[in-house]
Amino acid sequence: IYSLPTPFYVNQKINDKERRKALRSALAATANLSLVKARGHLTEQAPLVIDSSVEKLTKTKDVEKVLHNLNLTAELARVGQRKIRAGKGKARNRKYKVKKGPLIVTSVVCPFSKAAMNIVGVDVCPVSQLNADLLAPGGQAARLTLSTEGAIQTLHAKNLFYETQASKTKEKQT
Repeated sequence: IYSLPTPFYVNQKINDKERRKALRSALAATANLSLVKARGHLTEQAPLVIDSSVEKLTKTKDVEKVLHNLNLTAELARVGQRKIRAGKGKARNRKYKVKKGPLIVTSVVCPFSKAAMNIVGVDVCPVSQLNADLLAPGGQAARLTLSTEGAIQTLHAKNLFYETQASKTKEKQT
C-alpha cells in the first residue's frame, strides 16, 4: 500500500527572519479595513476583538449566534456557497471549492475550536500556531480576523513573532 506523496511546500525550509517578517506583515494587513474589503470580505470593521468568554462556548449554534451578533451574516452567506471545481480535480477528490471566511484567533486550544470547526469557511487557530498561510491564504494578505482579548494579551506577553532577544542585542552592539 502506497501513501500519497507530500506536497513539496510542506517540507520547504524558510529562514526564521523571513518567516517572522511575512507573519508580521500578514498580521498588519488584517488591521487595514480597505485591504480586507479588497480581498472580498463583507464587513464594516476590520480588526475585530471579541471577549475571551467566547472560548468557553461548546456548541456550533452558539458560535454562529456570536458571529451574527458581530454583523458577519453577509460574510457567512458569502462563504457558505461552495462551487464545483472545473477540470479533473473533481475526479481527484477535490470536487468543491470553498471560499475562505473569517479566521478566529484564540489564546489557547479550547472547546470553541471544535465548536467552530463545522462552520463552512471559518478557521480557528490558537495564537501560538498562527502562520502566514492562515493569515494570507493563497498569498493574498488581509484576511478578516477575529481575535479574542486573551489572544492579544498572549501575543504581547510572549512577544510572539518578533525577533529573538539575541538578534536585538547584536543590533545594539553594532
